[in-house]
Amino acid sequence: MDENKKPTERRQVTDLLALIDQIIAYWKEIGRRIFEAMPDADPKVFEQEWPKTLENFFLAETIRVAKRLRFLSEGRDN
Repeated sequence: MDENKKPTERRQVTDLLALIDQIIAYWKEIGRRIFEAMPDADPKVFEQEWPKTLENFFLAETIRVAKRLRFLSEGRDN
């Protein structure tokens, strides 16, 4: 591979973080629409609760991936 065309590690991390931000914004918008469909929905309450929802999602995904990795590594001499 030509060194001039090889992306730097920093660029890859920056691109990945931008992608993660886009995914979070996508899910936040879906959450907002669902929340606002409820009667008497207060946008301030959504903004207060969203970080907790996002944190719970990341925790659940971390646990899911950790279990999956443990499953994949069974029987290996690591």
